[in-house]
Amino acid sequence: MGIISIILGILAIGIIALIHEVGHYFFARRAGIRVLELSIGAGPKIFSFTKNETQYTIRPIPFLAYVRLDEDGNGSLSDATVFQRFLLYIGGVFFNLMTALFILTLIGVFSGIYTDNIIVGDVAKDKPAYNVLERNDQIVAINDTKVNGYAALETQLNKYGNTEIELTVLRSNKEENLNIIPVLDKESDRYVLGFFFAKEKLNIFTSITNSANMIWDYVSQTFVMLGNLVTGQANPSANLVGIVGIVAISSDFTSKFSDYMLFIAVISIGMAVVNILPIPALDGGKIVLLGVEKIIGRKVNKEFEAKLTIIGFALLIMLMVFTTVNDLLNLFGG
Repeated sequence: MGIISIILGILAIGIIALIHEVGHYFFARRAGIRVLELSIGAGPKIFSFTKNETQYTIRPIPFLAYVRLDEDGNGSLSDATVFQRFLLYIGGVFFNLMTALFILTLIGVFSGIYTDNIIVGDVAKDKPAYNVLERNDQIVAINDTKVNGYAALETQLNKYGNTEIELTVLRSNKEENLNIIPVLDKESDRYVLGFFFAKEKLNIFTSITNSANMIWDYVSQTFVMLGNLVTGQANPSANLVGIVGIVAISSDFTSKFSDYMLFIAVISIGMAVVNILPIPALDGGKIVLLGVEKIIGRKVNKEFEAKLTIIGFALLIMLMVFTTVNDLLNLFGG
C-alpha cells in the first residue's frame, strides 16, 4: 500500500463526506433554514470566508465534513416543518445515492462493465481459444444451446469435456460457427477455452437501469448482513470495516481511473446506508424522531433528544474504535 493509494483513499472518503453534507446544505437552503457553516474537513480552522450568512471553512482532518445550522428562532431548524426537516435529514443520503448512480452510469457508458453477455477479451496463447476467438467476439451458443453468463458457459464446457464443440459467436454483428476443443485446467479442475471476459459498454439508458439495480442489490445485501450481525449470524470482525480498512482497500482500486471511480461510488453507497440506520445522532435516528413527533402531534422533548444523541455518539465512537482496531489487526496480521 503506497503513499499515493493512502492519499487517494482518504481523498475519496473526504469527497463523499462533503457530498453528503452538501445534500444537507442544499435542502436546508431550500427550506429557508440558516446555514451557519459548511466545513470541508474537521479540526482547527485553516481557512474560511463568509457569503450569504454562511461561513465556508477548510479544516485539517480530511475524511470528515459537516454542516452547522441555526437551531432556534425564525429561519432556524426549530422553525421548519416536519417535511422540511425530513428532506434535510434525508438529503445527505439522497445526494450519496445520486452520486453513486451518476458515477456507475458513466462507468457503464465509457468504461464498460461485466455483464451476462460472454464477451471475449484477452486470449491466452497456449489455450484452445488462441487463433480461434478474437477480442470482442460474443459467444451466444455451444452446440446450438444458448449460453448467457459465466455459469452457463462453464456448465456447457464441463458437459462436453475434451471433445470438439461448435461455438456460435457474434463477430462484427455477424453470426459465425467455430469449432474448438476445450482443455482441462488442472488448477480449477474445469474445462476452459482460454480467454478472459471483457467489459461491455452500455448505452446511457441501459446503464442507468443497470446502475440502479446494482445500488439496490448492494443496499439490500448490506442490510441483510447488518441484520445477521445483530442476530449473531455473522462475525463482526469479518464483516465490519472502518476508515483504516477502507483506505487499505483503496490500493486495489487506484491503478485505473474507472476502478477508482467505482471505489468512490461504493463508498458513497456505504455512507448512505450507514447514515440511514435508525441510530440516534445519525440521519436515520433523526428521521425516526420525526415520525414520533408526527404521531404524538408535538416535538420530542429536547432534553430527551439530547440524551439519545449522546448515547448515539457513544455507540458510534465504540464502533469506530472497534473497526479501527479490527482493521489494524487485519492489516498487520494480528
